[in-house]
Amino acid sequence: AQRARSLPKHCCFNTMLENKYVQLLLQIIMCFLLMRRDCQGGVMAFSARGSKREISRPKVPRPIIPTNSFAHLSAIQDGVDIIPASGGKGMGAFASKDIPKGMTVGEYTGELLTRREVEARYWGLRKENKHDRKWRKSRQRRNQGISGDYLFDMGFDLFIDAEDADVSSWCRFANHANPNDGTSACNVEARARTVTTKSSGKKVRETHHIVFVALHDIEAGTEICYDYSTEYWDE
Repeated sequence: AQRARSLPKHCCFNTMLENKYVQLLLQIIMCFLLMRRDCQGGVMAFSARGSKREISRPKVPRPIIPTNSFAHLSAIQDGVDIIPASGGKGMGAFASKDIPKGMTVGEYTGELLTRREVEARYWGLRKENKHDRKWRKSRQRRNQGISGDYLFDMGFDLFIDAEDADVSSWCRFANHANPNDGTSACNVEARARTVTTKSSGKKVRETHHIVFVALHDIEAGTEICYDYSTEYWDE
């Protein structure tokens, strides 16, 4: 299923959904999407944050990520081990040294995609153009996945796509943990940071980043996990 991870509720950029009129508008839009689905024969899911995603495409095996990829090399730099995780979760990220509470553990990096690009490349809501086709061929040539499972919704109609291990950090390997299960498995939190670049005292541009921050002390050998958010699991 094509899904997008998102920030915790208290970190979200957009709080408009608390307005009952906005909620009514979203319900109308959802009805429109369902009608469109029936006409096109597709299956769509619509989250409370407005993230549309096609969930009818069959699952394909995920490619093996080579150890010389940037995803693995960034793990070595940040003191993280990428090894198989328990519970059939595939690979996971494990602390190779003690991490104190409040420390920034890593940054969730990858390709920065617009909503229009995501809708064409993953969700099937737009027709692919020549740039989308070139992007797809590049992924296939380098044996990189095209599942859409590593999208992170940043708001502002921008997404970080961490599926391409040649340009993504080790954070793509971090697995999900429920923050309300009574354990300490969920030990980092995804937080938004905005960096403002200035020149001669004037703002030139703002860039948005997603970083992982330790919620409590993490001992060496512990798997690093965070909450993918309800939007990721809802269908």
